Amino acid sequence: MKVTYYLYPLFFVLIFLSLSIGASSQFSWSAFLQGEGAVVQVFWESRLPRTLAIVLAAGALSLAGLLMQTITQNPYAAPSTTGTVEAAQLGMLVSLFFFPKASLFQKAIFAFVFANLASLFFIRVVRRLSFSEKWMLALVGLIYGGIIGSLAEVLAYRFNLIQSMTSWTQGSFAMIQNHQYEWLFLNLLTLLGIWYFSESFSLMSLGEDASRSLGLSFEKMESLALFLVSLTTAVTMITVGSLPFLGVIVPNVVRRFSGDHLKKSAGLVFLTGICLVLLCDIFARLIIRPYEVSVSVVLGVIGSALFIFILWWGEKHG
Repeated sequence: MKVTYYLYPLFFVLIFLSLSIGASSQFSWSAFLQGEGAVVQVFWESRLPRTLAIVLAAGALSLAGLLMQTITQNPYAAPSTTGTVEAAQLGMLVSLFFFPKASLFQKAIFAFVFANLASLFFIRVVRRLSFSEKWMLALVGLIYGGIIGSLAEVLAYRFNLIQSMTSWTQGSFAMIQNHQYEWLFLNLLTLLGIWYFSESFSLMSLGEDASRSLGLSFEKMESLALFLVSLTTAVTMITVGSLPFLGVIVPNVVRRFSGDHLKKSAGLVFLTGICLVLLCDIFARLIIRPYEVSVSVVLGVIGSALFIFILWWGEKHG
């Protein structure tokens, strides 16, 4: 595809810019190659971990959105439009009631369990409702997520945890340093799972009855898909926070160039998601340099505009 000719160079250019731009004015590639201590430390302790975190979080969340859309046969499904993100936040909040000084592992377990249960419940409800219009899933999902988010806010206000909860909802890579992002490597399980079971997931896009007739164990594959989506959401939440609309807009944009087959579009979705977040993060670092705004703010503005356009385009050309 012609689009990949531009996407790969863009990817490497953005990686280079992400490694080059930051709050430190002392960093330069010439000083780094000469082995200056402070510059080398900035690179290995801050710049490289931040860029790796963007790659792992953005790529995996984009694929999680693609996977949700595949198993639901709905282009508007994603962790941010089905209540999965809000459920993960609620799980992290509940973990503090059991473990007042909860570790990242404990928060991740609670976030994963809540995200998985909430996603499973939502999909069961949606299948029973059988929406005539596909955009209704996003509407119901946003309402569902709002209810879960409101419950989390009530608990946070009641027990003076609103500051903790606010920090989780603001997606940012500003605090990513060495030994603070390694949990994101669990997102590689999502990449491997989608690659290995790509044919089975593609069959699920034909619908439950059709995939069963072809010998696919629909319930098992659905459980596996939700496991991967929930794991990605939980791990990303405990490390960088929320990245709004990423999982819904990237697969929809890529689908216009590569079609609906999961195996053919997965790699393109992965790269496009990374490039989008890299662009947003670089802009977030430059707009009020040497300070920076939250990447979720930039992504939220761009993502909401693209999401509205996708809804409009779907209705016009659907």
